[in-house]
Amino acid sequence: MGKTLTSLAQILRPIGGGTDEIVAVKLHPNAVSVSEIRDTGKVIFIDNLATVALPRKLDMSAVHKQADMISDTLRTMREQGIFAAQDAALILPSGAVTLRQLNLPYMTPAELAKEGRYVDFWAESEPEIAKIEDAYFNYHVLVSSENDDLTRVLFAYGDTANLRQWSDILLAAHLNPVYLDLEPIALANYRHATLPRDEKNQSQAVLHISENRMELVAFENSRFQTIRLEVNEFDQVLLNEIESVDTPEGDFGEEVGGRLANSLKQAVLYLQEEHDFSTFSVVYISCDSFVADNVLKLFDKHFTLAPVALWNTLDGVTASKSVTDFAAQISNKSTFASALGTSMRHLGTFGDKESSLFHLSLLPQAGTLRRNRQFGVISRSFSKSWVVLFVLLGLWIGLHVPPFLQSQIESRGVDPIRSEANNINIQLESANNQLQQLETQIASIKDVQQRRGRVLLTETLPDLVPSGVELDSFSVQNDTELLITGTGRERENINLFMSELTTSGLVEAPDVSTGFEEASGLFVFELTGTVRRQN
Repeated sequence: MGKTLTSLAQILRPIGGGTDEIVAVKLHPNAVSVSEIRDTGKVIFIDNLATVALPRKLDMSAVHKQADMISDTLRTMREQGIFAAQDAALILPSGAVTLRQLNLPYMTPAELAKEGRYVDFWAESEPEIAKIEDAYFNYHVLVSSENDDLTRVLFAYGDTANLRQWSDILLAAHLNPVYLDLEPIALANYRHATLPRDEKNQSQAVLHISENRMELVAFENSRFQTIRLEVNEFDQVLLNEIESVDTPEGDFGEEVGGRLANSLKQAVLYLQEEHDFSTFSVVYISCDSFVADNVLKLFDKHFTLAPVALWNTLDGVTASKSVTDFAAQISNKSTFASALGTSMRHLGTFGDKESSLFHLSLLPQAGTLRRNRQFGVISRSFSKSWVVLFVLLGLWIGLHVPPFLQSQIESRGVDPIRSEANNINIQLESANNQLQQLETQIASIKDVQQRRGRVLLTETLPDLVPSGVELDSFSVQNDTELLITGTGRERENINLFMSELTTSGLVEAPDVSTGFEEASGLFVFELTGTVRRQN
């Protein structure tokens, strides 16, 4: 289910939007630092890095009593535009919870996930957890080898009520808590992210110095250890005030420096001999104080197992101008190491691969928050899709419905027109029938007229033949074509005959051709014309 939601959220990200960027919050004894980073996989870009002083000194052992002061400061920072993200991760100082590396028999991820849900399972390796009434715990697998029968995990646990007071600080600041990150984990992750490629497989060591604790954080790809240095209370106080003197020299400084360097030496030797860490090329110092010049001199002079360097956390990264200007005012940039390490993390809504090496958080609601964000991306995507669908539907309706309605209005007159057309067709058919009948009658009349014309001509013709003319033949072809042949004594007799036919009105356009026969001494003629119809 989790993988399906992640894949779906990643597919719908262009529509549903959402970001995995967070702001990391680091508490100092007298200040609060925030950091926002964009890690593209190729470049680490620091967008925001800032520190604001607190109204009074912070007691890390009773942070719940000063939660309002911290929340008010964070809320003011966001309102002033010092940082932009709504999602926040708070860094738990070393000692706030218990962090262990445990070596377990080989277990598959499914088996470990099933058994690792129960406190009793972890109590076999870490009995102290059984003493906590309401314990919250989390783990990160460092290595799993069936051949070596080994599952090595990084395991952290604490009291749920104690953890809630830290997340409540972010909630009171109107921020969404997404991680409670352990400071040693944040230091290791940032150190790993900024290492050159050829050094990523080497053993690394960071000496973290806070107001009440000195801790050596050592890690490789498959192991992680933290060792608290044995420092007496007097040396710890001196270490906190060492920056107020010009230089830590003299017999007193030599004595204190020797004791602190020896504690660090014992921790390094223990890691190399008991936990198989190789020689550290450099031990980097990360100090919570904003000035650490004398601390560096003290360890650099008395610690001889490896070179010691104050960690410049802005080396090898890209930063905005505001960050560069701010960092120029701070001599000890190592104080931001854990904040930068935590701000590189992502909520994981879209399954983006993190650049961090160790993934471990003690926020109980982290998994629920991640699922809620994924559901949020999916629901926003569907909502936007419906909106787009309705807009497109509205545009389609706007383009096509008015013509459709107009065509409907116009089509309402089709039936009367069709009915009228049918009536006209019926009338036309009736008229055609009548026309046919009339044409038949006309044809009959014409036939009668033709016959009547021929009969009348036949009856009248003898009276029209003048003296001196004799007819040889009389015929009518095709009802109207008249042909008469005959002889005449004189041409004038023939012309008179033609004149009589014309005057009678029985023949139209008579024409005569004549010729003379010497044998008989008579004129022969041939007369043509058209027999006129008679009503």
